[in-house]
Amino acid sequence: MKVRESELRGLIRESHLQPIRVHLDDGKHYTIAHPDFALVADGALLLVAGPGIDLGDARFTVCYFDHIVRIEVLKKKFKTTA
Repeated sequence: MKVRESELRGLIRESHLQPIRVHLDDGKHYTIAHPDFALVADGALLLVAGPGIDLGDARFTVCYFDHIVRIEVLKKKFKTTA
């Protein structure tokens, strides 16, 4: 899969409303549930540990576009009113 930076930026920008899951060629996957913890750089996606992103013991990880095999758009989040 050829990841386009602009498309990925758009999905990340809306991830607080509609999370995405990034699948890598080594079988790992990461869920992005808020745009503050993901950054699209030249040729790579940088993820920082925080709410909605579980990186295990790591504080950050770099996902090179060449290793992203799929981006899954998850169900929308719904805000409840009290």
